Amino acid sequence: MKRPTRILAVAGTLFVVVLALLFVLPLLFRDRIAQRVKSEVNASLNARVDWRDAGLSFFRNFPNLTLTLDDLTAANVGRFQGDTLAAVRHLRVVLDLASVLGNVMAGRPIVVRAVELEQPRLRLVKLEDGTANWDITKKTPAAKPEAASKPVAISLRRFEITDAAVAFDDRQAKLEAAVSGYDQSLSGDFSRDLVGIQTKADADTVTITFAGIPYLNRVRLGLTADVQADLARKIYTLKDTELELNDLKLGVSGSASTAAKNIGLDLAFKAPSTKFLSILSLVPAVYAHDFDKVKAAGTFTVDGRVKGEYGDSAFPSFALNAKVDNGAFQYPDLPLPARDIVMDLSLTNPGGSADRTVVNLRRFHVRIGRNPVDATLMMRTPISDPDVDARLKGKVDLADIRRTMKLEGIDQLTGTVAADAAVRTRMSYIDKKQYDRVAASGTVDVAGVTVKGKTLPHPLAVREASLRLAPERAELRSFAGSVGSSDLQASGSIDNLLGFAFRDDVLRGSATVRSNRFNLDEWRSGEGDLEIIPVPPKIDVGLNATVAELTFDKMKMTDVRGRVRLKDQRATLEDFRMNTLGGSIGVTGFYETTNVAKPTFDVGLRLTKVDIPSAFQALTTVQMMAPVARYARGNVSTDLHINGALGKNMMPLFEALAGQGTLLTSQLVLQDFPAMEKIVDVTKLQFLDNPTMRSLRAAFQIRDGRLHVQPFDVKLGPTTMNVAGSNGLDQSLLYALKLRVPRSELGGAASQAVAGLVSRAGQAGIDLNAAPEIELGIQLGGKVTSPTVKVDASSVASSVKEGAEQAVRQAVTTKVSAAATRLVQEAEQRAAAIRQEAQSLSAKVKVEGYQQADALTAKSANPILQLAAKPAADRLRKETDDKAAGIIREANQRADSLIAGARRQAEQTSGAK
Repeated sequence: MKRPTRILAVAGTLFVVVLALLFVLPLLFRDRIAQRVKSEVNASLNARVDWRDAGLSFFRNFPNLTLTLDDLTAANVGRFQGDTLAAVRHLRVVLDLASVLGNVMAGRPIVVRAVELEQPRLRLVKLEDGTANWDITKKTPAAKPEAASKPVAISLRRFEITDAAVAFDDRQAKLEAAVSGYDQSLSGDFSRDLVGIQTKADADTVTITFAGIPYLNRVRLGLTADVQADLARKIYTLKDTELELNDLKLGVSGSASTAAKNIGLDLAFKAPSTKFLSILSLVPAVYAHDFDKVKAAGTFTVDGRVKGEYGDSAFPSFALNAKVDNGAFQYPDLPLPARDIVMDLSLTNPGGSADRTVVNLRRFHVRIGRNPVDATLMMRTPISDPDVDARLKGKVDLADIRRTMKLEGIDQLTGTVAADAAVRTRMSYIDKKQYDRVAASGTVDVAGVTVKGKTLPHPLAVREASLRLAPERAELRSFAGSVGSSDLQASGSIDNLLGFAFRDDVLRGSATVRSNRFNLDEWRSGEGDLEIIPVPPKIDVGLNATVAELTFDKMKMTDVRGRVRLKDQRATLEDFRMNTLGGSIGVTGFYETTNVAKPTFDVGLRLTKVDIPSAFQALTTVQMMAPVARYARGNVSTDLHINGALGKNMMPLFEALAGQGTLLTSQLVLQDFPAMEKIVDVTKLQFLDNPTMRSLRAAFQIRDGRLHVQPFDVKLGPTTMNVAGSNGLDQSLLYALKLRVPRSELGGAASQAVAGLVSRAGQAGIDLNAAPEIELGIQLGGKVTSPTVKVDASSVASSVKEGAEQAVRQAVTTKVSAAATRLVQEAEQRAAAIRQEAQSLSAKVKVEGYQQADALTAKSANPILQLAAKPAADRLRKETDDKAAGIIREANQRADSLIAGARRQAEQTSGAK
């Protein structure tokens, strides 16, 4: 019994040891292996490859070894610096353990059992000059083979992709594609020269656009293929291959070769079914709702071929032909069919270049209700110089559309759209303004359109709209409509409609926009916040706007007018004016959404006689940066320049807010201001209770989350108060006040309070009655609603002493003090004028500088030249910003120096008396 027991004990011990080793060995070598792999990969690629975590395990695919990399990223360097080429949530490589040992001991091939990619994200970009961001392999001379090296072969058995997303943008070929929800499984024994590969792929959505024309729009994709691969010759032959695009099935046959630099293609495809319903599934609005219940008639055929080489400087020939005859479809629960559907479409290219593609829509016809729609299109050289010959004629009753197709979330759809337009031109004719060679004419008229439903935040109505096409421009003769409770009327012109439609050029134009009432609050989200309003790219439009009544948040504005320039995802306001808050506001500046997640702004505001309580209630910026306004009554005028960023609710990010300005008021009253109540409680000076302030002029700056107020004097009852300090976003106060109190204002309680303050610092024999006025130094801290007050006793004692001396020299003192005060006030007035002049000059410099920058990119209609000019334009804008900021900075230094000098001179004058 002892011998079996010993054997079991030894076996158990060995098992525990082996199990422990299986746990411990991957942990011991994980970091070393991961660092070695990372170093080797980065040394061989023009990219930065990194991952958050790496793991080795025998247990995930026991007995095989599994290498796992989490949050793998490949970031571009060089020309694509900062772009992320690929990001993978999890990458797993499963290695056959026996093959690894066999490779180490006898040089046999390593067998890669599986490669698994989970949630890969790829962004592939090729620029106009052919440079591609995926070309990251370093160019190195071929190494000479070493005779002593062991042969190592990698043999893949299984390859899986889960939930991939790919964005492809070939700007040279004008080809864009987007794939989401992509899954693929591939299996085969790649250790053999001849291998059968079985693959299956699915994608939730596929979108493909070529030369600005969408050929597939959010189409579901399925692929099943058996591929016979000759790995030695690098030839792959398709067998039993079927491609599904929604309900359209295509049989694919042929071969592809990767033996040379370019990919060799010889493929043919054809739809085995001739049912019209198959091609109808590619219409998103039809396929999305009860497609299996749609009744359809008519025939459909599609076939095509791709033959030749594809590469950086090669393009294969291809042909695609699609025809529909006598098509019709109808939902069983809708009253109206779409009928008489005819389509004859071909895409051909003889090879050599994507620019040799010809799109020929010989005929398209459909009848919905009693109204037919006909269209034709011929387009050549779609990349270099689109040559377009297109015609559209027809009328659509939108109510018939709703009776024919299921439109989710649309409860009401009425009105008519009629078009009769034709265009025949090359884009170069338009670029060169050779309008005599452009044939463009026709009309598009809209009448009585109403759209309501859950998909729209507010009902949309177009009472009437009329567009007229001409060689030079499209003229919007009239537009009258509404969104929600907001009405809109417009007229204007579009100068580059064809370039925008066929070549993705910038849309240029101008318009006059009018509204009797426009309510921006209706654009708020369900949570009550205003959502970010993006400025669209690819537009350059000037708008002259007039709004009789504009509502935004708690503000009601009337007689709003000015000019808006929409360009480069920036809305620039020029001489914008409005009446609101009991006064008027002028605005000049811009709002930019280049980064839609974090819009920026830079504006100059001129507020004239604005009611303070109204401004506090309506403007969050006033509430945050000037909380004392809660207790103020009166009106103010302000010149303010402010810049910063906006959050998702279109509110400023106050901690990053910056600006400066001046504030002016002839009179305001502070009511129930806790700080003043506290000062009254300490000093017993009753004239400070709900005081009236006169002749207030203050300069201020906003920085680091605080409003900094430069020293200023304000008339306060029978005396003058000097104020300086700051308050913060946290409602904190940090102010120094200087108050010269006439002896006549010191009643019994106030006199006792002042006497108490000087008792510790006073000297025997000082006669308090000898001081005609007392200077109080007051430190104001705490929070707005719970302030702290500290009176500087030494300053009081000093004032008493000064008062005793002044009793001897009272007549001289009065005259000199008046002159000193006048000297400081005149300096402050000149300083304010310097700052105001600098604000105007800074704004002028900005406008001129930005116009010069815009002119750099506007000199050429060629997008490549525009792209080349953009860095210079950006540099000019930055230099302009620096110059404008320098003007403000220099003016502030001059103004501060002027005031400081006047105060020194005043002090010297006072000291000399």
